[in-house]
Amino acid sequence: MIIARNLSVQVGIRTLVSEASFALHPGDKVGLVGRNGAGKTTLLRTLAGLRDPSMGAVARTGVVGYLSQESALPELDHPEATALERVLAARDIGAIQIRLEQVRLSMEQSAGVERDRLIRSFARLEAEFETKGGYRAEAEARKFAASVGITDDEMAQPVRTMSGGQRRRVELSRILFAETDVLLLDEPTNHLDLDAKAWMMKYLAEYPGALLVVSHDLPLLDESITSVLSLDDGRLEPYRGNYSYFLAERDRRRDQRIRERRHQEKRIDRLEETARRFMGTTEKMSKRAKSMQTRADKMKQYLVEVKKEGKSVALRFPQPEPSGKIPLEGKGLAMAFDDNVVFVDVDVYVERGECLVIMGLNGAGKTTLLRILAGMMTADIGEVVPGHKLSLGYYAQEHEQITSGVTVFEHMKAVSHGETDLMLRSLLGHFLLADKVEQDAGTLSGGEKTKLALAMLVVGRHNLLMLDEPTNNLDPQAKDALLEALHTYTGTLIVVSHDTGFVEALTPDRAVLMPDGNSVYFDESLLDLVALA
Repeated sequence: MIIARNLSVQVGIRTLVSEASFALHPGDKVGLVGRNGAGKTTLLRTLAGLRDPSMGAVARTGVVGYLSQESALPELDHPEATALERVLAARDIGAIQIRLEQVRLSMEQSAGVERDRLIRSFARLEAEFETKGGYRAEAEARKFAASVGITDDEMAQPVRTMSGGQRRRVELSRILFAETDVLLLDEPTNHLDLDAKAWMMKYLAEYPGALLVVSHDLPLLDESITSVLSLDDGRLEPYRGNYSYFLAERDRRRDQRIRERRHQEKRIDRLEETARRFMGTTEKMSKRAKSMQTRADKMKQYLVEVKKEGKSVALRFPQPEPSGKIPLEGKGLAMAFDDNVVFVDVDVYVERGECLVIMGLNGAGKTTLLRILAGMMTADIGEVVPGHKLSLGYYAQEHEQITSGVTVFEHMKAVSHGETDLMLRSLLGHFLLADKVEQDAGTLSGGEKTKLALAMLVVGRHNLLMLDEPTNNLDPQAKDALLEALHTYTGTLIVVSHDTGFVEALTPDRAVLMPDGNSVYFDESLLDLVALA
C-alpha cells in the first residue's frame, strides 16, 4: 500500500504536483494520465522512493515494484549477467545461483580438505536455493519472460548486448517476477508485441496488489484499470471508472465548470451594473452601491477555474536540400554479439523520397541494423555507403542524443545551422517546451525527451531521417502531429516501429524483413507483422 499526504513535487523551481493526498490500496487499479511533461514520471519516481518530495510524505508498506520508461542499461550484479540472472535477482535467487556456479567450478579444481569444504559450502547454498524456490522460480521467471516476448535464447544472452527494447522487456519480467505488493509501471507496453500486450492486460486486470500505471496505450487503460488520477497544472483530480469513462466525465466536468463560471460572471455583472447605476445618487443608495461592489469583488475571488484547452504540438520539417537518387546503401552487413549472431549478409538500399520500414520479430536486429546504417555502430562484416549530398538525422529510441547536464536550448544550439536564438526558442515553443528552455535535458520526462529529439531533427534540415520507435512515450496529440509533419516531409524516411496505426498512416513504400533482410513492397498484409514486432 502507498499513502501520500500533502505531497508536493518540484523540479527546479517548477511545481509538478501541489499538495496532493491519495492512497493506493490492494486491488486498486489506477491509471495516471496527463500531457507529456505534466510530471507523471517524476511523481511515480517519488512514490517509488527514488526521489524525495519537496513537501509532504509518502508511506509505503509491502514490496514496491517500479518500472521506468527508460531502457538504459541497468546496474548489473556483474558485467556479463544474463537476462535470466537479471530476472532471478529480483528474489535474491540470482546471486545464489551465481555463487553456486562459482563454487562448483572451484570444486572441479580443488582436492583434499579444500574440496571437502567447498562441497559443504555447495550443499548449504543449494539448500538455500531450494528453500527460496530456486528451481521452481527459474521456470516461473522463464514463463514471465516468454509472456512479454523474451525467448530462451535471449534469456541466456548478456544484458549488456541487448537492444533497448529487449532490456526493457527483461526489466518488466523482473518486476513482475519480484512478488510485489504494489506496481508502479511507466509505459509498460512499450516494445511489446500484440500477444504480449494482450497477456499484460489480462495480468494487470487480475493482479491482486495495488497498481498505478502510466500508459499511452488506451486499450490497456480501458481493460486494466478501475479509476483514474488526472495530473494537470500540478493538481491531481480523481475519477472513478476506466479511461473511456474518464474522458467523458472530464468533458462533463469541464462543461459544468464553464456553466458555473458563466453564472457567476452574470451575477457579478448584474451587481456591478446596479452598483454603477446607484453610485453617486443619494447617500443611502451610494452606500448600497458600495456594498454591492464589495460583494462583486469577493465573488471574483471565488470564480470557478476553467482551464484552457491544451495546446497542440506543431511539427513542421523544413524541406531539405535533395540528396542523390540513392541516399544510403548497406552492402553485405552482418552483426553478432559474442556467440549471438543477429543477422548475416543483409543488403539495404533506399531511394530518394521513399519511406522504408524495417520489420521483424523482437530480437530480429531491427534497431541494430538502423544503428549501423546511421553510423552509430560498425558492422562486423559489410559496409554502409552514403549517397550524394546525404544529410542524415537519427532518432534513437533510448534518447542517446540527449545529454544530462546540458540544457534544452544548448541541445538545439548544437545542431542548428545558424538559426537565431529567437527562432530556436520559437521552435521549442511549438513542441511545448518553451518553459523548459533552460532546464537540464536529462531531467525531462520520456515524452519531453522525444519532443526535444524531434525538435533537434527539425533544426538539422536532414534529407534522410532514421526513426527508431518515434511514438514511444508520445501522447496521442503529439503522435498525430508527428504523422502530419512526416506527411509533408519531402526527404527520405527509414523507420522502425511496433505501432501498427502509425505505420499504416505512414503508407510506406517498401519493407525490409529482418533478420533475413528481404526487401518487399509494402501492403496491408504486413501490418500483422508490425503488431508482432
